[in-house]
Amino acid sequence: MINIFTITSLLSAFVFASTISLLLMHIVIAKPIQTKKQVNQPIPFNSRVRIYPANNSLPANRLIPIERVLKKSSKMRITEAKLTTYEEFAAKTGGYKSSISNNRMVWIVTGFVQGELRMAKGRSVCTDNAKLVELTDAETGNSFGRSIYCPPNNQINFMP
Repeated sequence: MINIFTITSLLSAFVFASTISLLLMHIVIAKPIQTKKQVNQPIPFNSRVRIYPANNSLPANRLIPIERVLKKSSKMRITEAKLTTYEEFAAKTGGYKSSISNNRMVWIVTGFVQGELRMAKGRSVCTDNAKLVELTDAETGNSFGRSIYCPPNNQINFMP
């Protein structure tokens, strides 16, 4: 009876050791999984932020003329168009963008739109006399955005 247990124990130990050896050899010999080379990975959106450096030392003939800026604002009754630095604009509005130098020249065009003007992607409407302030880069003509101010009692909101 002792011999059967000893033989069984030895056989079990042999099978266990053989299995472990085969597994270890398989792990050591196995080739690593090769990954595909990643080509043309998309660049994250935030890494494509355009930087607008100072241009306040450029001569006037290198800046876009006011007539070109006003063509973009043809739907409004213009009350003021002013060439100034971004710093002056940001100081008045409190809206600084880190991608625009304080010494960048910009056109500020202010005016009013008669009649209905849809705002906030159609979620609200200014029924009359909306005031618009548009900010345009004076060198490239790129729009830096616009603000819409609606007089009290002239705004209809479709979203709660």
